[in-house]
Amino acid sequence: MDQKNSKEPRLENCACRNLRMTTRVVTQYYDRALQDSGLKSTQFALLNDISSKEDGISVNELAEYSMMDQTTVTRNIEILRKKGYVDIKTEEKDSRKKRITVSEAGKDKLKAATPPWKDAQIKLQQTIGLERYKVLLETLSLLRELT
Repeated sequence: MDQKNSKEPRLENCACRNLRMTTRVVTQYYDRALQDSGLKSTQFALLNDISSKEDGISVNELAEYSMMDQTTVTRNIEILRKKGYVDIKTEEKDSRKKRITVSEAGKDKLKAATPPWKDAQIKLQQTIGLERYKVLLETLSLLRELT
């Protein structure tokens, strides 16, 4: 059957499909760059997000801030906790709520993982060119506004 005359959608032009495929490749690229640090790209990003909040952050706040579902955040935080990279403390005002902070070991891990992450950033920017990289970030920012 001729593809052009088919009534079925042409997925090679689907933004969702292409973005998911690209996301997997980029995630694997950063995971390889961070491999020696022992962190996955998601864990590196979460540690950075947590460290940007001086008073700590709740799982709900972190999920919203990082645009991830709460289950994924909780699973990754538990991995980081077991490795000693984050501390989880009960809030004084409401014992049902917990605050997540980066531990000293987590700060050390971030410090060690940052140079290979920066190298990966530079290589990615050089691969597609700085102007295209800036356009990519702008486009991704616009797409995040779809929610």
